[in-house]
Amino acid sequence: MTELALTNSDGSPLDADWEYALRIPHSPLGPGIVRAHVRAVLTRYQVTPAVLDNAQLVASELVTNSLACTWDPVAVRLVRADGRLRLSVWDSCPFPPTVSPGAGPSLDSESGRGLWLLRACAEDWGHYRVVNGRRSGGGKEVWAEWRAP
Repeated sequence: MTELALTNSDGSPLDADWEYALRIPHSPLGPGIVRAHVRAVLTRYQVTPAVLDNAQLVASELVTNSLACTWDPVAVRLVRADGRLRLSVWDSCPFPPTVSPGAGPSLDSESGRGLWLLRACAEDWGHYRVVNGRRSGGGKEVWAEWRAP
């Protein structure tokens, strides 16, 4: 008896490595577009609902933060490689993200929750400064990771 592997409609295995990238203009529509993009990609690859929801929330928060700190476009990447799912958001601001000191933002504050949500929703996260390379303009990239189910 042969064992069947789970595959996409094009015949590629669901656990194959892949990468999707999206460039978002500086617009208030950006976070919603990114949420829809993340949902479409992760639904297609049958990612678990918990990871899908967390990745959507993190993507929306990171893009919102990026749009708040720069007037330039932002770039979003979703990568599945080596059994990990990585979501990263690049913007042209070179300064690292900062977490507010203390126990977190108050329940009625309108900002300051992004990195708290990132830490709560991702299995791992970090950032690095981009000097040259793919994005010659510099800036930073903030990323979040989960085990790829």
